Amino acid sequence: MGLLEKAGQMQDEGKAKPAKATKPKPAKKEKQAKKPARRAKKAKVVDDLDDFEVKERVAKTLPTEYELAKKPARFARSLVDFIVTYGAFLGVLGAFAMVDSDFTYFWILAILVMIFNMIAMPIMTRRTVGNYASLTKYITYKGKPPLFLHQTFKSLTILFIVVGLILILSSQSSDGTNSVNLGIGLAVLLIPISDWVVSKIRHETKQGLWDSIFFAYMVSHSRMADEEATGFFGRLESSGDWLKDKGWLGKDDEEQS
Repeated sequence: MGLLEKAGQMQDEGKAKPAKATKPKPAKKEKQAKKPARRAKKAKVVDDLDDFEVKERVAKTLPTEYELAKKPARFARSLVDFIVTYGAFLGVLGAFAMVDSDFTYFWILAILVMIFNMIAMPIMTRRTVGNYASLTKYITYKGKPPLFLHQTFKSLTILFIVVGLILILSSQSSDGTNSVNLGIGLAVLLIPISDWVVSKIRHETKQGLWDSIFFAYMVSHSRMADEEATGFFGRLESSGDWLKDKGWLGKDDEEQS
């Protein structure tokens, strides 16, 4: 029996062992779809853009209810402002050049008059003495007075010219040319020159350099009939009425030039 058992055992070993069944691999998980929260966020942004109202750009032009000041009124404003702002200063300067004396108080008075018309008046009323006398005022495209600095910078034109010329003339001496004074003088003179060039380019709207920067227009100002001419500013307004009656501010039916 032992031999038969060994022979059977040998036959069993010669047979090939069945291959082990492989376990099925789990199927790859499909990529997760994008989170719905992000889609909702994008949709919210789109909705916000749809609700956003685009404001129309306002044309920065002269409002239709105003009329540009006529040439005689413009000339009257410039002349009056020049006399008020620089008259006393130039008078003291001329006297100082001819007479050897102490002009301290006169200098102080002249400077105070300049500050009054160049800074104080524009801050208080947005107008200068020249505006009152010529029945004019400045308004922006919104129909409101510009910042007071607009009038201040416009009043500095004569001062820029005087300072620029003085610096240029003082740069020339027997020792040679002072390049610093010459450069500063030319730079200062460039401001009124730019103002003149811009006024020629924008001749239709009568705007210079500072008018263009502040979007300002000089327009005719009509005083209401029921306004009483009392106080300092009322008297200034009355002087404008007197000039208008004399025809020095241009006639109502006169075309603008």
